[in-house]
Amino acid sequence: MDQATHDMHIRAGTAYGKAATCGQKVDYRTEESADRSAAVMMRKGSKALEAYPCAFCQGWHIGRAMTEAERVQFSTPTP
Repeated sequence: MDQATHDMHIRAGTAYGKAATCGQKVDYRTEESADRSAAVMMRKGSKALEAYPCAFCQGWHIGRAMTEAERVQFSTPTP
């Protein structure tokens, strides 16, 4: 994941809060392991998922893919 996308996910996670972003989710230690798990889940019928860096535990989690509106909203830092 490039730095801009990483930062976008951190901003989104911070905005949505710890319960929604980290909460009871599996903590993957690497982006690669989270990506692999997301791919397996989608092959088994899950909706669009993506791995994202956690703003709280510094691990990686899997969640629904962000909408285009969310990507635009969180693509630039808030003042």
